[in-house]
Amino acid sequence: MTTMYATIGPATRAPETMTALVRLGVTGFRFSASKFGVAELAAQAADAEAAGRAAGRSVELLLDLPGAKIRFTNADSIDLGATPRFRVSYALKPTGEDDGLPDVGLSDPGLGDVISPGDVLLIGDGEIAARVISASGTHCVAEALEGGLLGPRKGVWVTGRSRRLPASSPDEDLALLDGLTSSAFTGAIVSFAENAAVLEPVRARWGGRSANSVMAKVETRAGVAAVAEVAGAADSVLVGRGDLLMDSGVLDFHALCSAAVRECRRLSVPVVVGTQLLSGMQSSWLPLRSELSYLCGLLESGVDGLLLTTETTFGRDPLGAAGLMADLIARYAEPGLVRA
Repeated sequence: MTTMYATIGPATRAPETMTALVRLGVTGFRFSASKFGVAELAAQAADAEAAGRAAGRSVELLLDLPGAKIRFTNADSIDLGATPRFRVSYALKPTGEDDGLPDVGLSDPGLGDVISPGDVLLIGDGEIAARVISASGTHCVAEALEGGLLGPRKGVWVTGRSRRLPASSPDEDLALLDGLTSSAFTGAIVSFAENAAVLEPVRARWGGRSANSVMAKVETRAGVAAVAEVAGAADSVLVGRGDLLMDSGVLDFHALCSAAVRECRRLSVPVVVGTQLLSGMQSSWLPLRSELSYLCGLLESGVDGLLLTTETTFGRDPLGAAGLMADLIARYAEPGLVRA
């Protein structure tokens, strides 16, 4: 049976919306630890657990750990349509220069060492691109190539250069797990999994919480190359298509996604595919035709799970996206089953 996961965000934070998602067929929720503090994460998990009870079903509650991803540190959204130019300070907190430009910091200031004028910054999953128009030792100024909303704590890549510096210490992720020991979470998602060793400390802390306590997120070339090792140490694998596209480039993306899914299935390790599966529904009544074809192909191949991300965090109709996903699962993964 193909399962459906949904990511919690502003569009789905209300407990009644979580309950509605479970009734539509969502079997688990993903919670982004990079976007919320410990108290809010614990509250979200408690509400989701209650939503499952209200719907008469148990649900998986998976905490997605931040990992080594480099992010902007802005707490509020910035409208790049109204103010296309913004400053990136090479510090955790913005420099606060008074020139009228929005200012964001970096979770790893060392990224500034590889930024030069003319570089293009890809933000989030590539939905926003900004060209660097000037750079100094302390900051750069970039201009969005198209308008858009720069949400809080989005990831950032420098095209054509190494995006991630050497993997950071897991101490922050582990401290987060320790702070949520008494929470309702049933498991954790380990980001940027590229070897079995990164999963071991997470399993040592949370390994007994459920049958799916440790999900490894494979989202880089190195992760796909080591997917057999990673899958062997995980309870399940999530193929994170957002960062994988950024790391792989457009030509190798499909081959790497397919290789990861194929290897997990060969090893009989449950594999979930996520990121922008129905992104067309964020702004339209209908999904993109290419999305439908790809998604139905995944279901026919027997993929174990599918993860909705922006469709349920900021989408205009998260319940509509989940309902369509449930219908597609019934039609193409389980012929003859019709959702009530």
